[in-house]
Amino acid sequence: MYQFTQELIDKYSVIGPRYTSYPTAPIWKDIDSSAQKNWLEDQADSDRPVSLYVHIPFCKERCLYCGCNVVVTRQQSASADYIPFLIKELKTIASFRQGNRKIKQIHFGGGTPNFLLDQEFGQIMDQIKDLFEITPETEAGIEIDPCSTHPNQLNLLADLGFNRISLGVQDIDDTVQKAVNRIQSRETTLEHLKKAKEVGFRGINFDLIYGLPFQTVESFRKTVDDIIEMRPDRLAVYNFGYLPERMIHQRKIKPETLPSTEVKLEILLDTINRFSDAGYNYIGMDHFALPEDELSIAQKNRTLYRNFMGYTPKSGMDLFGVGMTAISEFDRYFIQNEKKLKDYKSAIEKDGLSASKGLALSDDDLKRKWTIMKLICHFYLDFSEFQSEFNIPFTDYFAEELALLKPLVEDGLLEINADHIKVLDIGQILVRNICMIFDAYLKKSDQPKVNYSKTL
Repeated sequence: MYQFTQELIDKYSVIGPRYTSYPTAPIWKDIDSSAQKNWLEDQADSDRPVSLYVHIPFCKERCLYCGCNVVVTRQQSASADYIPFLIKELKTIASFRQGNRKIKQIHFGGGTPNFLLDQEFGQIMDQIKDLFEITPETEAGIEIDPCSTHPNQLNLLADLGFNRISLGVQDIDDTVQKAVNRIQSRETTLEHLKKAKEVGFRGINFDLIYGLPFQTVESFRKTVDDIIEMRPDRLAVYNFGYLPERMIHQRKIKPETLPSTEVKLEILLDTINRFSDAGYNYIGMDHFALPEDELSIAQKNRTLYRNFMGYTPKSGMDLFGVGMTAISEFDRYFIQNEKKLKDYKSAIEKDGLSASKGLALSDDDLKRKWTIMKLICHFYLDFSEFQSEFNIPFTDYFAEELALLKPLVEDGLLEINADHIKVLDIGQILVRNICMIFDAYLKKSDQPKVNYSKTL
């Protein structure tokens, strides 16, 4: 059972990054396509496999909890107009001698990727197959809104090579659904789960959100019990980020309808315990997977990785993101595309690329990124692996950080041994706090002030 004392809550409930990258995105600098071209050229002869992310930003309606960068439209022509820009960007990336590399992973995210028409999916997938090498082992995943699929859409996606799927669920409670403008019956969710399995999808994921209006411990427990009965392979249970000052649509949610911090923590702990009791492994950062799922196996084998798509069993890859606001991560570089559709299209029309923000990591950044990834993915860090990777003793390079970890050791979050660090059960929930010790940018006074979410 995961439990917290009030003392631990008071001490460790602080704002902090979620570490989908290190350095985190607010640290990145303004760049343009010339820097992106130089960085792509620097990696032109790499033989590392590729993960390809395709961003489809369109949604027919705005869900009030949404924190994504989306374009709300009911005009189907929007996607037809968008695809030529995606294809031009794909061709430009491939032109930097990237097309000879094997694609190990493809992911369509959004927005609502199933906004696309059938032939539009075919256009994009045909172009990817023409430009890159896809193998029978390639993992192809997509995020789906079950409320907006057409009857044969899952069959079509399976025929195109998609084999993993993530279904947005959020909460099954009717009152909560109405409050966030996302009406989706339990029957709709179950129907899509069964259909996905029937046509051959594996690694089926459900997204849930806690902290939404009118949620209680009891109401969310019913949702969790329903999900356990459906038994998807994976689960992501996200903490609702309520940011009405930045996201105007969230102002329709009245703050007095939101559960308190104490109730949210109780929901989280109850959810972790219930999914654990039902046989799911707690992967970390609110993610769960059945023992036979690739995520669980990758964590056990210490090959798990974390990026902007969450946890992935595919490590050792370069990530290329295409589309508005998409993010790329390769070698020592991070790049984010233009966030506004108009700016994205203008940049692609001009240069075939649309870099807006980015960073070339320093040697120190690389060492800290490696360390944070090991802790947040595996809850374990082997000092000898660091020495092999960077040719310097971990205990020498991070002597100051090891000293700062001592209070966390005393509070039962982790163990520091002669040759490794091991994160304990409570520390797994507070792994962001542990990673923050190694974040050099949090200690700098000249860095931008960021409104991160709370760690608890």
